[in-house]
Amino acid sequence: MRLALVAHAVALFIAVAPAVAAEKFLTPASSVWKVDELGACLKPVWPREALRKEQSGPVALAYQIGADGRVVQALVSSSSGFQLLDEAARDALLRCAFQPKPQAGPAAPEWHRVQYVWTLDGKGRGAQAALLADADAGGLAAQKRLAALGATPAERRQWMEMAALQGDADAQYRFSGMLEAGSGIEQDSVEALVWLRKAAAQGHAQAENMLGVAYFRGRGVPLDFTQAVAWYRLAAEHGDAYGQLNLGDLLASGRGVARDDIVANAWFRKAAEQGLPTAQVRLGFRMTHGIAMPRDEAGAVALYRLAAAKGDAIAQNNLGYAYETGAGVARDYTEALRLYLLAASQGNAYAEEGLGGLYEHGWGVTPNMAMALTYYRLAASRNNPPGLRQMGVVLEHGRGVPRDPVKALEYYQKAATAGDQRAMRRLADAYARGELGLAQDAAKAAQWQEKADTRYTVAPSTYPGS
Repeated sequence: MRLALVAHAVALFIAVAPAVAAEKFLTPASSVWKVDELGACLKPVWPREALRKEQSGPVALAYQIGADGRVVQALVSSSSGFQLLDEAARDALLRCAFQPKPQAGPAAPEWHRVQYVWTLDGKGRGAQAALLADADAGGLAAQKRLAALGATPAERRQWMEMAALQGDADAQYRFSGMLEAGSGIEQDSVEALVWLRKAAAQGHAQAENMLGVAYFRGRGVPLDFTQAVAWYRLAAEHGDAYGQLNLGDLLASGRGVARDDIVANAWFRKAAEQGLPTAQVRLGFRMTHGIAMPRDEAGAVALYRLAAAKGDAIAQNNLGYAYETGAGVARDYTEALRLYLLAASQGNAYAEEGLGGLYEHGWGVTPNMAMALTYYRLAASRNNPPGLRQMGVVLEHGRGVPRDPVKALEYYQKAATAGDQRAMRRLADAYARGELGLAQDAAKAAQWQEKADTRYTVAPSTYPGS
C-alpha cells in the first residue's frame, strides 16, 4: 500500500489581531492578482516616534508577488520623507497576501505599485494617539494589539514583552515564539524556553503542547518522553488539538507511556473533530488498517477528503490511493491521477510512486514506462519505501530496464527495512524459494513473513507509510 502518515506534529506560532488603519491605503490594480480587502493586507500602524513627531506624507512602493501570493520584493519608489513611515509601509506590504483572479491564467512575475498616504487628520491622530497612550499606560489589550501590528519587528517585540511582563499567559507564549523564531530580532532559545514555561505554568494549552515538543525533541531540555507525555496530556485535556494529536502519537507507539491504541484513537478523534488535517490523516490511516477499531475504509475516505480539501499533501495522496484501488469509494483513475499530481507537486514521494504505477499500467493515462520509471526513481531517491520496492520489481522483471536480480534484491531489502509490507513478503518468498540470488533459508523466510503479518499491529505509529 502507499498510504502515508506525517511525522510528529508541532503547533505554529501565529499572532492575529484586528488591523489598525493608516488613513488612506490604496490597493493596486492588476490583471492577474486581486486583494481581499477584508484581510489580505494588514494596514500599518504609525511608528510611535513618527506619530509623536507628527510625521506624515505619501510613500509609493513597487513590489512583486510570488507564486504563493506573498510579496517577495518591495522597494520604496517615492519616499514620504520619513524613514520610519517608509519602513512601516514596506513592512505592511510585505505581510500582504494576494489571490489570483478566477478568470486569469497563471500569474507571471510582474511589478505592481501601491501608495500609502499617512494623513494625520484629527480622527486618525486621535485613534492612534489613544492606542499608544493606552499601551504606554499599561493597557494589556493595546499592547498586544500593537505587538501584532507594530511597524517593525523590534517594535512588535517591545510591545509583546511589555504584555508578557504583566503576566498574561498568551502574551508570554507569543513572546516565547518571537524569541524562538528570531524574525527580525535576536534569536534566543534559552529565554524563549523561560517564557514558554511561564505560560505553560498558567495552563496555556498551546504553551503546554510546545513544552511537550521541547521534551520530545530534546530542544533546550534533556530528551524525555515521559515529560513530553505529561505536558501533551495537559495540553490535550485543555483542548489543544496539537496536544491531542501528539499525545495520541505517543500512546500509539508506547513512548514515555504504556501503549494504548484505544485511548490513542480517542485522542486522534478529538483532534480530528477540531479540523486538524494531520489528525484526520492519522485517524483515517488507522481506520483503513483497523488498528484497535473495526476497519472502515469509507470512514477513512471521508477524513482524507476533509484534510485534502485543506491542501494536506498526505491526505491528497491517501485519497488518490483510495480512488486508484476502489477502497471505500468507487474506483476512478482520473481522480486518482489528479490527487496524486496535487500531492506530488508538494514533494510527496508516495504520490510520485503512485503516479509511476498509473503510467506503468495505463490507468487514467496513456501507458508510458519511461514516465513510470522517472516517477519510481524520483520516489526511491527520497528513500520512499514503495518507491524502493517498485524499483526492485522493475529490475527483477526487466520492465523498461535490463533484468538485474542482484540490484532488485538491494531495493527490496531497503524497502523492507524502511517498513514496506509488500517488500517484506517478497523477501519471505525469495528466502523460501531461493530466488533473487539467495540461498533457501526457512528461518529467514519465517522472520520476514512474521514482520509482514504484524506490520500494522506492532508499534503502528512508527510507520513513515505503508
